[in-house]
Amino acid sequence: MQRTTLILDRTAALRETFGIEASWWSSAFLADTQALVMRITGAIAIVTLTIHITAETTEGPFVIISSDTPHIPETRIRDAFTLLESGYDVVVGPCDRGSWYILGMRQTSLAAHIPPNGGGLLPWMEQMHQRGVRVIQLPLWFRIMHPTDLATLAIALRAMPAGHAPATRHLLGDNEGSLAREWGA
Repeated sequence: MQRTTLILDRTAALRETFGIEASWWSSAFLADTQALVMRITGAIAIVTLTIHITAETTEGPFVIISSDTPHIPETRIRDAFTLLESGYDVVVGPCDRGSWYILGMRQTSLAAHIPPNGGGLLPWMEQMHQRGVRVIQLPLWFRIMHPTDLATLAIALRAMPAGHAPATRHLLGDNEGSLAREWGA
């Protein structure tokens, strides 16, 4: 079964928050996210601003991840596909601020019901349950939405394998393991 991953391009939102620096962050985030998807599925993810249209043109289950989550654990993407293939209609990874970091759908017809990525996730999930859609939730994770999130990101990357998100690590100053040395690893 073909696994399709869409990366929701959050460049514009990051630029609003981070200013001109967002161009560097966005490029690193997208490169790391696409490399992550390639490791998991063997295919490059589709980066899109128009997820509704792109999702409707895919075949089989698809997963959307936000480009402001270059640090997403590989297991979350694998779990999303596994749950979709086991019969769930929708897989949601809730974000710490009421939105989502990963969203998987088994049928392309559900693409018309993609929740906004700015919040309102719980009411959307309740609506899906009321329609008889089988929804399952992944563990909570965080997206990079504010400059203060960069410190949290640096800490999260310290606990991940060294090859995870190399472009993002470089921008955070982890050149040749300096972050690991700083924390005594």
